[in-house]
Amino acid sequence: MSQAPSDAAAWRSIFTISFLVGMFAVAVGGTPVLLGVLLTRQGVASSVIGISAACSPLGLIASSFVIPWAAERFGAVRIGVASCLLGLAAMAAMALVPEPILWIAARLLWGLSVGGFYIVNKAWLAQITPSGRRGRVFGIYTSFLSAGFACGPLLVSLADFRSPHCFALLGAAFVACALGVLLVGKRLPDFCGTARAPVLGAIPLIPAALLAAASFGAFDHASLAFLPRFGAAHGVSTAIMGIGLSVLNVGNVVLQPPIGWASDRWGRRAVMVVCALLTVLGGGALPWVIDAPTPLLYLFLFVWGACAYGTTTVALAAIGDRFTGAQLLSCSAAMTMAGGFGGVAGSSAIGVLQDAFGTHAFPRAIILIFVALAAVAARSMRSRGLDALPALSPAAERAR
Repeated sequence: MSQAPSDAAAWRSIFTISFLVGMFAVAVGGTPVLLGVLLTRQGVASSVIGISAACSPLGLIASSFVIPWAAERFGAVRIGVASCLLGLAAMAAMALVPEPILWIAARLLWGLSVGGFYIVNKAWLAQITPSGRRGRVFGIYTSFLSAGFACGPLLVSLADFRSPHCFALLGAAFVACALGVLLVGKRLPDFCGTARAPVLGAIPLIPAALLAAASFGAFDHASLAFLPRFGAAHGVSTAIMGIGLSVLNVGNVVLQPPIGWASDRWGRRAVMVVCALLTVLGGGALPWVIDAPTPLLYLFLFVWGACAYGTTTVALAAIGDRFTGAQLLSCSAAMTMAGGFGGVAGSSAIGVLQDAFGTHAFPRAIILIFVALAAVAARSMRSRGLDALPALSPAAERAR
């Protein structure tokens, strides 16, 4: 009986963290869509639009080096609030000064804020969740995250992409998220004063988790950029493919908790390998499914996207099983860095391949990426954890 209140409090914290990241994702999902439309309306050159879009994942990569140090020095709760306020400041700058060149710098800061909040948010959740539930908990978390991503573009579409209104709506999501962190901050792990763990030191210790984050980063950015073009090459209308991308996100919302539950029951490695191989099969089937009746295409996208995202859900649970404190922050940061690199390098490489070999390069590249992930996951993930990520002692940190 004494365990029940503690258990109920833990679940309240879990749902609070998941709700906050979902609210944050509303702004994260809506901002790129809004900026893409506004830049196009201004007649900005495609090269400038591309550079502007690339600054967001660059900010994510930068955050992976800055945020663990800042959280260990000032506390993760303060960094979570500061990340929301930095995102708000970037939005305000873009709203007040509609100058595309300024937006490039603002989007770099915006990416830094997004990475900062994601790093501490994932670390909070992994720290407070028992190992036996971590898969299903991260499934719930990623469902909220995907729902927020889906709602952001819908929100700016309903506001008809009117600049002041949309910037205000998305900025309000940052404000609400900052207030939410302040309200529940006392219940969240703070990581303040912990010994520093080097971010790059995580790379050899969690190769499968990092490759899962990079693989999904490539899948996510490439599907947004190239799936509509792939459909158009097969005679599928832009409207149908636009709905298909939304269905892909809905699949993430619905299917991540079952995927997480399966990893709790049958093991992280087995479920990650299965999700990766199902994504490979989906890549192979896409050229045939794209010509199928629309309901079958939507069902395919519903499952395919969830399998690709499922590898990251399992990876997040796996690092939570093995690390705590500063080590957990560093691993969370390393995954954010890997996702940023995957988004930049993966979508760029697939674009080059499409120019050289045609639209079928898109599913073939996805096949290669997730075959590599399945092989690495099968080889490197074990039921027993590897040596912990080495943390710097306070004396060593002062010596630096």
